[in-house]
Amino acid sequence: MEKSEIESRYAWQFRDGRGIDNCVPQEWLPVVENLCQAIDKITPQMERLGFYWRDIKEKRGGLAVDYVAPTALDDAIENLVDAATTEVARMAERGASSV
Repeated sequence: MEKSEIESRYAWQFRDGRGIDNCVPQEWLPVVENLCQAIDKITPQMERLGFYWRDIKEKRGGLAVDYVAPTALDDAIENLVDAATTEVARMAERGASSV
C-alpha cells in the first residue's frame, strides 16, 4: 500500500494538517494503515470533525505522530498510537538483529 492510498482511504483523517511524511519507510505503511483503520472504527461519525492527523513521520528511528482528537476519544487513540509505535520499534529491533 502507498501513502497516497492510505490518505485517500481515510481522507477524513487527513483533511487538515499534513499527510504521511515521505520519510516514513515503506515497511511501516501497514502499521500506519492499521492505525488509521482502528481510528476509523472507534470514531463515531459525529466525532470525525474533531479528529485529524497533524503529522505522521519517522523521527530518530521511530514512528512519531501528532494529532488532534475529541477529548472523549483521546485515551483510546493514545493507546492505538502507543501500540503502533511499539510495533514499529519491534520491527526496527528485528531488522537490526538480522544484520
